[in-house]
Formats: sequence, structure tokens, C-alpha cells
Amino acid sequence: MAVRSPLEKLRRRRMDQEGGEDWHLSLADMMTLLLCFFVLLASISQVDYTLFDEIAGSMQTALKPSEARKSDLREAVTRELDRQATLEHIISDLQQRFRGEAAEHVQFQLRPGAVAINLHGPAFFDSGSAELTPDAVRMLRKIGVVLVGVPYHLTVEGHTDNVPIQTGAFDSNWELSALRATRVARFLISQGVRPDNMKIVGLADTRPLLPNNDASGAALPENQTRNRRVVILVAPEGN
Repeated sequence: MAVRSPLEKLRRRRMDQEGGEDWHLSLADMMTLLLCFFVLLASISQVDYTLFDEIAGSMQTALKPSEARKSDLREAVTRELDRQATLEHIISDLQQRFRGEAAEHVQFQLRPGAVAINLHGPAFFDSGSAELTPDAVRMLRKIGVVLVGVPYHLTVEGHTDNVPIQTGAFDSNWELSALRATRVARFLISQGVRPDNMKIVGLADTRPLLPNNDASGAALPENQTRNRRVVILVAPEGN
């Protein structure tokens, strides 16, 4: 039998010691893994599968639209399409009746849920006045024919520029804008338009189409002329 040298004996002793320490570490790792395994088993065993099925079923029911919901959705879409068709019919009818009229006098605009009839001031009112001009009377008659006997909500808005009123007839542009809107509304009522769904609003210079002044504060007369207007908003009932 070969005789080990002192160096070999020392190396062998170190290997035995290291092997002993590895054994302790391996045992600790195995015990940790077993503990995790049993914790996992315990958590799985506590699941209430009946309750889980009930919750899953409730979620599926909530996410799946019922027949009643589908019917309501179809009705809502149909109503919206009908309203849109009505608004497009109003604009088409008005455009036919105003063919040949100067575009700067009357303009028609389709807005969300309504038609806007823009009546520009100079053709409808003299400066500082709330009395309808002869041209205004003629054009409002055409508008009245379209609106008579039809179930619409009407909002008549009066607008001015930002120049303070210079006559003693009105305290401010608020009164002037409100009275101009009132004159238009009263004329439409005289033509047979229903008054029960009509609203009159005086907005003075708070809703300009264009800036009344440039950056330096100088007046822009053309813009001010555009801002003097009456707007008739026509919306189908139920809108």
C-alpha cells in the first residue's frame, strides 16, 4: 500500500471537511423546497371551486349583452340615424329655397345634433336697430315655411360686435342682441312656427365668429360685421 505524503494527507483532510459542509447545505435546501411544496399544496386545497364557478359565470353574464340591451342599442342607433337624416333634410330644403341668395346673408351649417341658420346682421338689421329690414322679412318667410308644424326645438341667438351701443334706445349690447333675437322669434311665430319649444338668448359680443380687433387692439371692421348676426339653432325633439 502506497504511503501518502504529509501534503497528500492534508489535501485529503480538507476535501473531507468541505464535503461535510456541502452535505449540510444540501439538507437545508431540500428542507426549504419541501416547505414550499407543502405551502403550495395547502393554498391549492383551500380554493372554493364552487365560488370560483359562480364568479366566473357572473362575469360572463355581465360581459355578454342581453337581448334587452341589444334591442335598446338598436333603438338608440335608429333614433340617431333618424335625427341625422332629419337635419340633412332641413339643410337640403333650406338650400333649395335660398338658391340664388347671396351667401353672405344666410348660411346653413350642420352641427352635432342641430342645424345652425346664420343670419348676418347688415341684411337683417340697420346699425343700432332691432327692427327687421324688408330683406329680413322676405328671407325669414322662407325659413318659416320649412319650420312650420314640425316638432323641433328652436334656439334663437342674438350676437353683436364689441363696439358699445351709441344710441339711447339700449343700455348695452346685451339688450340689443336679446331684442334682435326676440324680433326674429316673434316673426317666425307669426308665420305659424310653434312657440312652445322656442328659446331666445342674447349673447352680446361673447361668442364672436372672428376677432373683433387685431393684436395691437385696432378694430377689424369686416370681422365686426360678420360678428353681428342672429343664429337659429334647429334640433329635432328628443335631441
